[in-house]
Amino acid sequence: MQNTQIPTRRQLCLRLIRYIAPYWDAVILGLISMVAMAATEPMLVALVQPMMDGAIAGKNLELMQLVLLGIISLFAVRGVAGHIGAYAVNWLGSKLVLDLQVEMFAKLLTLPAAYCASHESGSLVSGITSDTEQVARAFTDVMTVMVKDLLVILGLLGWMLYLDWPLALLTLLMAFAMPLIMRLVTVRLQKMAMEAQQTMGSLNQVLEDAIENYQVVKLHGGEQYENQRMREQAEEAHRFAKRRMAMASLRIPLIQIAAAGALAIIAYVTAQQAFADEMTAGSFASFMAAMLMLISPIKRIAALKEVLRRGLGAAESVFSLLDQEPEPDTGTIIVERARGELRFEQVRFYHDQKKSIEAASKASPEPGGQQGIQGTGACSTPPGITLTIQPGEMVALVGFSGSTAVLANLVPRFINPASGKILLDGHDLRSLKLASLRANIALVSSKTTLFNDTIAANIAYGALGRATEATITAAAQAAHATEFIRKMPQGLQTPVGEFGVNLTGGQRLRIAIARALIKNSPILILDEATEKIDIESGHHIQAALDAVVQERTTLVIADRLATMEKADRVVLLGKGGAVEIGSHRELLARGGAYAKLVQALCVQPKSGS
Repeated sequence: MQNTQIPTRRQLCLRLIRYIAPYWDAVILGLISMVAMAATEPMLVALVQPMMDGAIAGKNLELMQLVLLGIISLFAVRGVAGHIGAYAVNWLGSKLVLDLQVEMFAKLLTLPAAYCASHESGSLVSGITSDTEQVARAFTDVMTVMVKDLLVILGLLGWMLYLDWPLALLTLLMAFAMPLIMRLVTVRLQKMAMEAQQTMGSLNQVLEDAIENYQVVKLHGGEQYENQRMREQAEEAHRFAKRRMAMASLRIPLIQIAAAGALAIIAYVTAQQAFADEMTAGSFASFMAAMLMLISPIKRIAALKEVLRRGLGAAESVFSLLDQEPEPDTGTIIVERARGELRFEQVRFYHDQKKSIEAASKASPEPGGQQGIQGTGACSTPPGITLTIQPGEMVALVGFSGSTAVLANLVPRFINPASGKILLDGHDLRSLKLASLRANIALVSSKTTLFNDTIAANIAYGALGRATEATITAAAQAAHATEFIRKMPQGLQTPVGEFGVNLTGGQRLRIAIARALIKNSPILILDEATEKIDIESGHHIQAALDAVVQERTTLVIADRLATMEKADRVVLLGKGGAVEIGSHRELLARGGAYAKLVQALCVQPKSGS
């Protein structure tokens, strides 16, 4: 069972460090550069003292030249170190994004089909792109602030302590008072927000009572009473809102006044010492410059908590995907090319797609075993499917759309049955290696899946390394796709666009049929519930379908009466099992549920047949 314990911040940080550790040389380069850059700030402040006391007050031109040369040199060092440090840190962040994205995508491809089916594609894409970038941004910000800004603060404080340690301690005391004021205001605002929320809850309750019970209100003449109740609650909510707005609007002025007061006190004390010749004018200017330069790095460190919170939240999302259990593959048997005999033995399944996904996410039963269906939502009637499909036979699946799709997904083991077992050439599907099983199955779906690549790459998908242009062309010709491919500006090398947007529905379907032909698997799963297409395309598609089902064991999710008539057997599915099994003629002769279904199809307008 997967561990669902929420990781701590320390665990998340340590795990992220393991991704950075292989690039220790870039880490060291970035750290050295940031240390060098941080060291220049207290040095710049220190140069203010000799410039004021020696160069300006003493009118020493030579010393002024040396000080200016020192300032230019320090800024040159800052520029070089800043560039190298920023490049190294951002390179590490970019590398972190790359490694996480590659690992997440590789992990995603190993997960069960149920995982992708139960998550929106947008959220998965966002997790791989946005969350990893958020983690990298947090890493670069934290590394920069924790190293450079912390060293700047320590350096400036050290210089201030050197100049006048009592005054430096007073400055520190004032600095600690500022966050305390901010904290008090924030706590008060949070408390007022909770009170306002409670008041709004009471107001909502009054509104809901009146709306839900409007008949009682009207019959008993309660309009005036409800108006009064609503007014009282609305006025109470307004009072809380005013108080909260007043406190919120005072937040910035209070902080600014406190900061100005602290600066004024420190400046006054410093000036008093300067007037009493206890501190030179240069020391005074240098001390004040150091104090002002402390503000920016302190602000960045104060904001670090929120940056870290967002980054660790994104990291938790990233690692939740990486920690998912891969699709279980306990099979040991490899079948190079199956004959195509499929046997269903008392197979029941979850007719509901959601329940099928939930079942597939659970541990797969051992080969030959059965999962219980009591209390799971699988229906005890109709009975389970017992059916043997000989190689080359075509079986039409009709009935509930959810049931037909679920049954088709049982064969490639995207979903596990609720009970019973399925055998391929006498082997339980659970005993086969997944790659071996799926290599023997081709799929042509109504939701034709094309990749944002060329027509040739889509036809030869999965076999691109060994497919030649001749085999691709032959598959396209057999699928009756060459007639529109020749008209394309680049022929087989024409990009199909995102989701095949540059092709029509009929053209996309013929590309999918060509893909199935080039795979040449002994088993074919065909979903013919295709989108509406024109008559000419329909003619080509029917010819292509006739070609692809030849000499293949075919399961067709049938949408047309013509397909049911052509099939060797028809399986009418109910909620979780088979209602009737037999040939089209046999089932019509029985006059049961299938006969009624066919009768209903015959009286419907012929829209797609």
